[in-house]
Amino acid sequence: MASLKSGKCTEIKNFKFQDGMVLQVDVSVFSSGHNAKVKLQLQNCSQTWILHWGCISYGNKRWFVPSFYPPGTTVYKKAALSTPFKKDGDVYVVDIELRDPKIHAIEFVLKNTKNDKWLKMNGASFRIKLHEEIDVKIDDAGNAINETSPKEIIEKPLRHRILCTPPFFPKLSTSSSTWQGLSQKNNTFSNTYVMSLEETCSEMVGEKSCSIRFLSIEAPEWIKLPASIVLPFGVFEKVLSEDINKEVAKKIVCLTEHVDRGDISKLKTIQETVMQIKAPRRMSIEVRKKMKSSRLPWPHGRGEDTWNRLWHAMKMVWASKWNEGVYISCRKTNTNFDQLRIGILVQEYIRADYAFVTYTYHPVTQDSSEIYTEIVKGSVETLVGASLGLPMVSITKKTDLKSPIVTCYPSKSTGLYTKNKRSIIFRPDFIYGNTNGGYTSNGIFDSISMENKEEVVLDYSKDPLVTDLRFQALIHSKVAETAKRIEDLYGCAQIVEGVVQDEQVYVLQCKPLL
Repeated sequence: MASLKSGKCTEIKNFKFQDGMVLQVDVSVFSSGHNAKVKLQLQNCSQTWILHWGCISYGNKRWFVPSFYPPGTTVYKKAALSTPFKKDGDVYVVDIELRDPKIHAIEFVLKNTKNDKWLKMNGASFRIKLHEEIDVKIDDAGNAINETSPKEIIEKPLRHRILCTPPFFPKLSTSSSTWQGLSQKNNTFSNTYVMSLEETCSEMVGEKSCSIRFLSIEAPEWIKLPASIVLPFGVFEKVLSEDINKEVAKKIVCLTEHVDRGDISKLKTIQETVMQIKAPRRMSIEVRKKMKSSRLPWPHGRGEDTWNRLWHAMKMVWASKWNEGVYISCRKTNTNFDQLRIGILVQEYIRADYAFVTYTYHPVTQDSSEIYTEIVKGSVETLVGASLGLPMVSITKKTDLKSPIVTCYPSKSTGLYTKNKRSIIFRPDFIYGNTNGGYTSNGIFDSISMENKEEVVLDYSKDPLVTDLRFQALIHSKVAETAKRIEDLYGCAQIVEGVVQDEQVYVLQCKPLL
């Protein structure tokens, strides 16, 4: 009998875009000679595109350049490759041969050479894994035994990702080992409590972290971002898996079963129980080191007291999942409450001179050629309803970003400010399972600041945003230009939230305008 050797079958992925263009990716993995062949075809395409790509090895999320790549490829910053698609009949094609067995996946984005626009998956890179195909057996003659037909997967680059994962709370066991196993499923780096954004991948963090990570890579340097670190998905479960939290974990599981049966009065009790969780000793060391290396300010106060305040803020964010608003919203939109994944984005809190929210698609007139901006003195909380009154409003044509037109002057009576110029804030970071595209989290989850905000009576009569027309135009123009650049990077209309400090615009978060 002929001896057998392992082989792999072909996998086909189709990515469909709104303009009718289709990207087909064929992956063939072989047992010898080379690791894999990847063929990318653009169908229904009338423009010239470039493939901007890199390779990923096991246990490493950073791109690297393989030793062999297609002719015509250029190396970008020693870490990525740019390969032009070549016309082949009615399609545009790139053929990649990967000969290094350590390559686990390739990641890529597409660039339109005509208008320099980027095409991405959810604002992040497309990712093609090479080692998840179905095993087949091949004899020495090269014939497949029990050959499986090629597997075809159709994917659509949605602006809101939907990832289905196992529920957070096991129903049959409350043992430490069960929690640990669940933690490992939800956190690739299960031995890590905290990470820099550069160390994360899109499967480990929510949309806030993904957007900040994406902008830190793709946005120009003049668009500033607050320093950030993240407690990725799975850290909450990892902490609960510790022996010191065994009894708390059992109580949460028991209370969750009551909620599953419709007793939502237990949600408040779950929140109180989450606040009883104890921190592993190593966690405080990791958080402090990561904050220092990421240039996040350590809050003022004595060492142990400061850590206790940080730990309290983390638990408050985790506990905010179990509020009645979240649960009811899930029920209304047929969302699986158990599959709400929770992480924490720890960000530098910048004491704002002004806060803004801007829409790259006019929310009232539905005019996609206009940028609509609201600005107030003080923090973002001032903007979203901390006091009565109206923000300053401007309209800016995308064709003339230097000429904003103010349509409403501010009348907010009070503003909120922090005492120190730099502090930190803990923001909830989520992905939702089975949302059917209908779930919104606006204003439901809790962000926890490490500094109390002081209420200040506002006086616009001496504020340059009102009295100095040159300064007024400068700020509104900078905000509009920032929003337009972000829209171009994502390829769709955006809502951008941020602050202005010393005439510098900082982006706190952005999301698609649906």
